Amino acid sequence: MRPILVYCLPAIGDFIRCHSAVQIIAEAFPGHPIDVVTSPLAAPLARLMPHVRKAWTVEKHWNPGLKERARLAGELRRGNYQAAYLLTSSTKAALIPWLAGIPERIGYPREFQFGIVNRLPAGWLKSFVAFGPRKTRLFEQVCAIAMSGKQPGGDTRLPQPRMVVSPEDISAWRVRHGIDAARPALALYTSEFSNFRSWPAERFISVAKDHARRGWSIWIVGGPREREAAAQIRAALPEAVDFTSTPDITDAMCQIGAATVFLGVDGGICHAASALGAPCVLIFGSNRSYETGPVNDHVRFLEPPISTPSWIYHTRGVGEERVLAALADAVASRPRDA
Repeated sequence: MRPILVYCLPAIGDFIRCHSAVQIIAEAFPGHPIDVVTSPLAAPLARLMPHVRKAWTVEKHWNPGLKERARLAGELRRGNYQAAYLLTSSTKAALIPWLAGIPERIGYPREFQFGIVNRLPAGWLKSFVAFGPRKTRLFEQVCAIAMSGKQPGGDTRLPQPRMVVSPEDISAWRVRHGIDAARPALALYTSEFSNFRSWPAERFISVAKDHARRGWSIWIVGGPREREAAAQIRAALPEAVDFTSTPDITDAMCQIGAATVFLGVDGGICHAASALGAPCVLIFGSNRSYETGPVNDHVRFLEPPISTPSWIYHTRGVGEERVLAALADAVASRPRDA
């Protein structure tokens, strides 16, 4: 059977949301291999996604000439793809499947790529002009492209993003790092403390100290942007473990998969934790959770009350007591065999 190409978005969180579309396509075309295109940063996550055979990479902020686009298109041409689903509306993205000669190129022509995109989802014009409260969420947009604009029937729900880290990989990670599987662990994802999406440093530290006093391990996860925040937490709590220098993003997924519960803020890593099925408590502020947050049912969102004068600017309206209660509830609801 001829394979299908899914051109995904490049940011980690957006790429993970695209997995809902991959699941829809896999159900519609059973037996057809599915490959994805995304950024080099997000591509390693593809091997954790059911139904994905291979990931092609394109730089997130790339600006290559026609020669470079033609080179990638030539590689795709040899793949003999049946169709390309364009989950990003970029003209530069749409050009590649067109140059590759992929016969069906499905997507929204938001940059007027008529002809380059040759199959438009039903109701595309309504989505094309929608904005403000009427605009659909990214999760719904990518699913609509995968379903060619058709509405799910009856009580059918759109699939939630899903990634899988095997128990063997988690066990091997624990052995490499000397992690005691019997000791509960709280994984913290802070983003940069200067970022409006983060939560105040002193509150992260307070929650971490509360768990450390009760015998928990504290793991700080993320990447280079979180290293300064990790240093600040470790200055107040030296026993906290800083995993923000992990070079392999799939290794970072083992950290999240091995944790008892995940506490984080808006960002790509929170989407990863949600897709992995980890018990999650996520703090959101001006980026409201309904619009930009993960769609997985098990996630607990904490947001400042709209009546809080400062909610537009930051997350300070979320108190430590609410966070501690949500973490306790998430742990209590965790499956016994997890």
